[in-house]
Amino acid sequence: MNEPFFQYPWALALLLLIPCYLYWKRRHRAATSFSAVALICPEAALSCFKHYAPDFFESMFLGLVVLAIANFQYSSVWRETYRESKWIMIVQDLSGSMNRASTMGNNMTIGDVTLEGARAFIDMREKDDLIGIAAFSSYAKLISPPTFDKTILKEKLNLLNRKQDSIVFREMTVGGATNASYAAWLALNAFFMLLPEENQLSFAELKDLRFSLLGKTMRRIRMPKKLEAADFGHGMAIVMFTDGRIESNKSEDDVRKGLPNFVNVVKLIKHLGVNFYFIVAGGEVNGELKDAIELPLEDKAAGRIFYAPKAFDIDKIKAVYRKIHEMEKNRLLVKLSQHKKETRQIFAITSFLFLIGGCFFHVAPGFRKL
Repeated sequence: MNEPFFQYPWALALLLLIPCYLYWKRRHRAATSFSAVALICPEAALSCFKHYAPDFFESMFLGLVVLAIANFQYSSVWRETYRESKWIMIVQDLSGSMNRASTMGNNMTIGDVTLEGARAFIDMREKDDLIGIAAFSSYAKLISPPTFDKTILKEKLNLLNRKQDSIVFREMTVGGATNASYAAWLALNAFFMLLPEENQLSFAELKDLRFSLLGKTMRRIRMPKKLEAADFGHGMAIVMFTDGRIESNKSEDDVRKGLPNFVNVVKLIKHLGVNFYFIVAGGEVNGELKDAIELPLEDKAAGRIFYAPKAFDIDKIKAVYRKIHEMEKNRLLVKLSQHKKETRQIFAITSFLFLIGGCFFHVAPGFRKL
């Protein structure tokens, strides 16, 4: 509701009856007139205020009652400031190469160090941020759907720690390959689950979208209408860590395996407005993939590759995650909302006050008409 209006405008026609009522009242007033009283006893005549005040109060009472019935409505704009809530997916490499020794000593591997960096990143984030975890090697697995609970996130992160020797860790580290493209697709699907029901893709639509990403690199990604209507991607980011050589996955063998082209996946992620941060430890990134991540795509989303040496320590990986944390800073946003306002109560209360005033003029001895 942008324009003010009367809820029952027909009631305003009742205002025309007020002058008719006042005229009828004067015609049927008592025979003794004020002019006659003034001739006999000028001191007994009512003043102009006392003469017209009762009629004024009656007119105001009736007019306000009519306005209360008509109920004038308008909208007021409320300005609310709140801190932006982010949706972030942490995607961790668990391939066999992650078991290489790090420079930290104490029998710590590259995987151990990167998990410490991810744990520190979780602590950096605001309490209202939704954070999820995925892992990949030869295949990808959702470890934790996005949640606000940092305790749960850290417990899920411990499942990827080799020292815990969890079933998840043993299952993920059996294969030695690095299926980063499917991991990125899985992380994006975790965001799809959080959409309102009317914007969620069906299983068939998700399947068609995934198959459209197979094979050759596409210039333009075809977007489902449901996702375009959802204003998807605002405040979302995917943070992926790997230490392997990353290819685009567009060979015929990759297509037979159902592996999406990583370049197409990245383009889809950025076209949706999701920021993509890629941490590569000692590995190489395909030139086509590098361009897809770092080159701007219609100013829709940011992308950046962080290169780390094969040998690095906790402080270095924490510095990378801290940089990502700063780039994904929670902004203060302003929300403008319209709220409907009604005047019925105000007019009703005011009319009641005028009714009391009119009754006072009728019963007060100094205001009685002689």
